[in-house]
Amino acid sequence: MKTKFLSLLIATLVISTLHAQPGNYFLSHYAPDDERINYVTFGMVQDAKGVVYFANKSGVLEFDGRNWGLISTNGPIFTIATSGQEVFAGGFHGFGKLVIGADNVKGYQALSQGQPEATRIFSSLSLKGKVYFANGSAVYVLSAATGKIESIIKAKPKEEFNGLIEITGNAYVKSEDMIYKIEGDKLISPSFPWPDALSIDFTATSASNISLLCGSGGRLFLASATGLKEINLADKDFLFRNVPVAAAWLSDELIAIGTLRGGVIFINPATGTTQEITNFYTGLPDNEVFAMMADRNQGLWVAHDYGFTRITPFLPFRSYSHYPGLEGKLLCAKTFQGQTYVGTTLGLFTLVRQDEYEEVFDQSTSSKGHESKSKKSLFSFLRRSKPTAPPVPTKSTKRVLKAIGYAYKKVGGIDGKVTQLIESNNQLLASGTFGVASLNGMKSSPITLAPVRSMYMSKALGQLLASTLDDNIKAFAFNTKGWKETNLLDTLDDYVSYIFEDKLQNIWLCGRTNAIKIETVDGEITAVEEVPFSNPTIDESVGLAYGSEVYMATGGSFHRYDIKDNVFKKYDSLPGPKKYFASAGYFWFFDGHRWRTVDARMQAALKLEWLGLFSNIRYIAPAESENLWVITANNELYKFSGKQASQNQNGYPLFLREVRGQQSKFAPTRSIKISQLESTVAFEFIQPDYLGMKAVEYRYLVKGLNSDWSTWASANNIVNFSYLPTGSYKVDVQTRDLMGKISAADEITLEVEPPYWRQSWFYLLEVIFFASLVFLSIRLSAGNTKYRLISQLLSMLTVIMIIQLVQAAVNAQVSIKTSPVIDFFIQVGIALLVLPFENYLRKFINRGSVATVTS
Repeated sequence: MKTKFLSLLIATLVISTLHAQPGNYFLSHYAPDDERINYVTFGMVQDAKGVVYFANKSGVLEFDGRNWGLISTNGPIFTIATSGQEVFAGGFHGFGKLVIGADNVKGYQALSQGQPEATRIFSSLSLKGKVYFANGSAVYVLSAATGKIESIIKAKPKEEFNGLIEITGNAYVKSEDMIYKIEGDKLISPSFPWPDALSIDFTATSASNISLLCGSGGRLFLASATGLKEINLADKDFLFRNVPVAAAWLSDELIAIGTLRGGVIFINPATGTTQEITNFYTGLPDNEVFAMMADRNQGLWVAHDYGFTRITPFLPFRSYSHYPGLEGKLLCAKTFQGQTYVGTTLGLFTLVRQDEYEEVFDQSTSSKGHESKSKKSLFSFLRRSKPTAPPVPTKSTKRVLKAIGYAYKKVGGIDGKVTQLIESNNQLLASGTFGVASLNGMKSSPITLAPVRSMYMSKALGQLLASTLDDNIKAFAFNTKGWKETNLLDTLDDYVSYIFEDKLQNIWLCGRTNAIKIETVDGEITAVEEVPFSNPTIDESVGLAYGSEVYMATGGSFHRYDIKDNVFKKYDSLPGPKKYFASAGYFWFFDGHRWRTVDARMQAALKLEWLGLFSNIRYIAPAESENLWVITANNELYKFSGKQASQNQNGYPLFLREVRGQQSKFAPTRSIKISQLESTVAFEFIQPDYLGMKAVEYRYLVKGLNSDWSTWASANNIVNFSYLPTGSYKVDVQTRDLMGKISAADEITLEVEPPYWRQSWFYLLEVIFFASLVFLSIRLSAGNTKYRLISQLLSMLTVIMIIQLVQAAVNAQVSIKTSPVIDFFIQVGIALLVLPFENYLRKFINRGSVATVTS
């Protein structure tokens, strides 16, 4: 009995494994808009702020999730490294680091001046406060803090360095035949045992200080403090045939190996089993990998000939749209008895297991060694080459795994749009322009050939209801002989876009401007009536029953059924839906910021916040075990798993990226002073995010200008000021991520200073100048009365300057919002205050004139 049970259990596990359809890893693709930028990239790093930098043929590329920038250098950049705060780069004409220049623009500062041999730098490493650069003849050791060269380690005569590698937290340099550990300014032999017949092509070190070593022939080793261990790979031939070029750790259980012609293979380092192969067949634009990097959110960046792709194995989305065989625009999806079915504009497709293999020559052991020795790295053109003999393949061939995957097969008998899939009586039913059909494996049986707009299996009536494109309602009952039309609702002829039931066994048919309510008791129809609602846009309506309430969504608003007045009334307690879907008794809507459902407990369980990753969703439906099917406007199909969704994404800091004026840029500091002449200024804040362009929303508050926060919007990361009055302002900016977590940037103080001719010191100089002229004119008028008019004119100008001086002093001490009318009355008030001084000055001039006449 136990033996039979064990056999049954094993068979069940095997079947489950064979029928498991996990989907492909989630991919995001990026490329700069500037077509002049070449995509040939040699390395990538991420700094402490989360910004990604690329060693590129055109210079250093910079990307923060929204903005691309090209930092010009003195030549192509072949390698890049970061100490966290600082970014260092090396290339054809030496090495240097990125700095903010005198013009407040990020630029490149050379650090290899005075080193004529420091050219053709192709390898770099940043470890323990040191930055290492290498070319074929030397290793240059720099201080990460100062950027100064601390030591230069020369290669031995007739020896050539092949690159820098990190092993268990220590820096090593390798040559054609040797590996050296870098100790200060010396090279010593490594302490770990390494087979002399193998060479290390590249390494990658995990957060737990375990290093992955890739040797010749695609062999992988793990190096730790306890020793060296080879990984027993399940797919050795895949690595050998496709030539590994880069590696990265995503977790202690998952490593990624990038290849020259096979994309990226993901491997469990403990078991050696292949977890996934990401290549052209699963959405990667190109199988040739230039470089790779793992970011701080377990995302893998892959550089290729078409830009950059970020692969996220731990994101709770799996892609199902890149398997071969799927045709047409995607419309719906359903999981039934462990199988995935997808309805498109061209029919219905189901996903079946189908691995990809290729026939290759079976190389002998000696030829394998030849191939690994003759393999050229990306920087082989920078070093002296040695002649090698080509491998001689044998005549035998063998099958080598090319991709682990599935393929879609079309279900026979269904041609046309498939818009809906439902489960009923242990059957999968499909409907669309072809009618309604029941499925049996890869075949289908028609229930009706009339084109159908919507269908629903009524529990109250025990029948299948279908609204047709010619505005009829058909009903079908199921028995041992199959489906049979009952003509139960033949008298109804109205446009119906959706059908559902409430808790009182009432059936609702959703039309454009009204709903048809069908009351039932014990499976019998007792009443049919129309219930109107407002829908000025004539949008398609959908409805739902939640508890004892019935709601209708249409025209960008919700309506709730008022049983007393027998009408749907606008319901304002829920935000108006910008988009909405209803399927299988569930309802989903987008409120402009987040995807939601009316059931708060379901929303929390499914973690619908993650759906904000997509800018335009066209379809949502429940899948098995708290999963959701999602179809986007880009014709992508994803399965979302709420159970696998982590709320603990490592958020990057929010910071001020740059401050732009009309003519120049300002240093992005916490305190900024600008002239009113350049008060047209823009503050750009950024919180790096690589999930989606609208995954992070921003809002801002400018204290001294307004008292309310702006609305949450993805575009509010730029705070524009077209004109600012003189005064002091405080700029506060906050972000909200997918999970609703709010982050704040350091408050920025902005001082808007008036132009020099409106400042107090300038008015004071004017007063002194004109007062001097008044005094001079009085002295002149003492000798000649013809200067009296000039004295009076100068005295009037002096009084005006005094008024301006007082007003400038008041504005400097008191910050008030003004207008031209208010400014006029302020000047009148100041003039009245200055009037006694003016009278005194006039009398003084008159006395001077009288004294002149008397004499």
